[in-house]
Order: sequence, then C-alpha cells, then structure tokens
Amino acid sequence: MKILITGGAGFVGANLASYLSSQFEVVVMDNFVRRGSEKNVEWLEGQGIEVRHGDIRNREDFPKESFFAILECAAQPSAIDGYNNPSYDFTNNTVPLVHILDICKETGAGLIFWSTNKVYPVSAVHDRHIAEYHDRYVSHTHIDEKCPLDGGDRSLYGASKIMADLMIQEWASSFGIKAIVNRFSCLAGPRQWGKVEQGWVTWWMLAHHFKLPLSYIGFKGKQVRDVLFISDLCRLIEMQLYGMEDGQRTYPEVFNVGGGGFNSMSLIEATKMCQKITGNETAIDTVLEERRADFSVYVSNTSKVQNAYNWYPLVDLKEGFSEIYNWILENEEMLGQMYAPEQVVDNSIPLRANG
Repeated sequence: MKILITGGAGFVGANLASYLSSQFEVVVMDNFVRRGSEKNVEWLEGQGIEVRHGDIRNREDFPKESFFAILECAAQPSAIDGYNNPSYDFTNNTVPLVHILDICKETGAGLIFWSTNKVYPVSAVHDRHIAEYHDRYVSHTHIDEKCPLDGGDRSLYGASKIMADLMIQEWASSFGIKAIVNRFSCLAGPRQWGKVEQGWVTWWMLAHHFKLPLSYIGFKGKQVRDVLFISDLCRLIEMQLYGMEDGQRTYPEVFNVGGGGFNSMSLIEATKMCQKITGNETAIDTVLEERRADFSVYVSNTSKVQNAYNWYPLVDLKEGFSEIYNWILENEEMLGQMYAPEQVVDNSIPLRANG
C-alpha cells in the first residue's frame, strides 16, 4: 500500500516515514521551511524513502498518483506565534485541508489528521477541581472527547486546528472518507528540531545538556502535561492504517491521544529528570505572568483510543527522556552548532514550555 505523508520532513512526519517504510510504500512531501528539515531529508533518503518538495497550500504541488491514505502532519505548530500573524495559522492549518479532502473524496484515500489538545478552550479544561501541590497542579479528571468546544480562549492556533478538525469530520460523514482525527497532547522524541513551542520536552533536555537558560512562564513551573513519545505514536498510526484496510470500522473517528496519567509531569518535574539524566543544572527564571490560552494542567483521557485499537503507551518518562538524551549525545557536534549558547541569540524567546 502506498501512503503520502505531508509535512514528512518534520519531527512527526520523518519518524513516521522511517517507521512505516518497512510495511508501506512511503512518499514524503514537505516545503522544507522548518529548521532541521534538511537534516531529516538526508536521513530519509538514506533509507530509500522518496522525498518530494511541495506545499499543501498549493493544490498543484500534490502528487498525481493515488494513495491508500494521506497522513496530514504539515502545520504551523505553535500556539505562541499566531498572535503576531493571525492569518498565518489559518492559511497553513485550515485552508489547505480543502485540497486534501478533495483528493480523498476523488481518489478514495483515507486520512489521518494531527489535531491538538489546543482545540479545547482553557475555560472548559479548567472547569473541574484542580489542586496545587509543591511541584505540580493535579486534576483527577482527565480530558476526554466530550470536553466542551465552545469558548474563545483556545488560542488562534487552536481555533485553526478545530476548524480543520470539524471540517474533516463533516467531509468524512458526507462523502464516506475514512478519516481519523487524533487530538494529540505533547509529543516528544529524537529528531525534534526547531523551536521550543514545537517540542518543549526535547528543548528542556537540550537546554540542560548545553546549559542554556530556561524560563517557567506562568504557574511557577507547576503546569502539567502528558507526554507521548514518538515510537508509541508510530505504533498507533500503524494500527489505524491497518484498521482502514479491514473495512470493519465506522468513520470519522476522533480520539484524544497522549501519554495519559501514566506519563504526566510538570516543568519542575521535567527539570529534575533532566538534571538527573544529564548531571547538569541550568539557570531557570520564573515569569509570573501567564500566557493567553495556557493550561495549568492538561492530561489526556485515552480510554476511547485504547478501547478502539487495544493501544496504550509503552515508553515511560524516564525511558523517553533517556532516548532523547542519547540522541543528543550521538549528534552532539551537529546539535552544538545549532543550540550551543553562542548560537542562541535571544534565549528568552525560544526556551519556553508549551503543549
């Protein structure tokens, strides 16, 4: 079976392409504008994976052949940047879905879409008992797919993603498209490049290794997220692809996907883990002002996807952080050229946590 991975030179897309290439004929499409994508291209081509230049905003850039499924990993992934250029989120995350849905409708291709926990407004996520402890916030009610979607405090990024999310569901219902929407929490793992708002876990480890300064932005470092590591994500997508083939499922499917309570942690706890693994400490300041549309605690309730695919995360926090650190050590010279202190001009901008 032949699959197309859009945004395939990014962190998720490249890891997926590598993982799935032993079972599927994989074509990667990317516009290569994101930092680090050129290094992933070299890595993918070294495995014999076909990589093509294309931008999902241009219908004519899409390959002309048919595919069993399209994995839509291309996006502007930051909830921070959107306020500086509001239209950019929508022209990258929402409008291009029309091209992909047209292709799926015309060719019968299935679709797996990377949505986000940011589709849920802060007011809805915080509308439950949340307790503050010494090193974290705690809510014993994790977020499932029934969490209300109404509200204007999800960020412009979140708005662009929920618009795409709902559009996919409507098209799938109307035209019989095998579509899956995965609302992911924090994703992490080796080969995660770029800026911290695209992957704070890897940044936290990089900062400790290279002794770069960090900041707790709001919540005194007690904000909590659940973390899903890339190998567990790849296993789920593999299961979802084979589920499309067996013809026994009803679409569209919508899932909250993350590490769950099993893999939840605060920034303070992440700092302690990085210190233990690297043996290094780095300067961390605390900014009391909270950012707009930021959660104090978000942990995914993954019961629905677990029941649907008999899937659950296998990689725990210690193993996942250690895998990232081993990748840093193996690529220290290259990463040092990108992230060593003298290469980071303004540490206050990139080194923040998000998710």
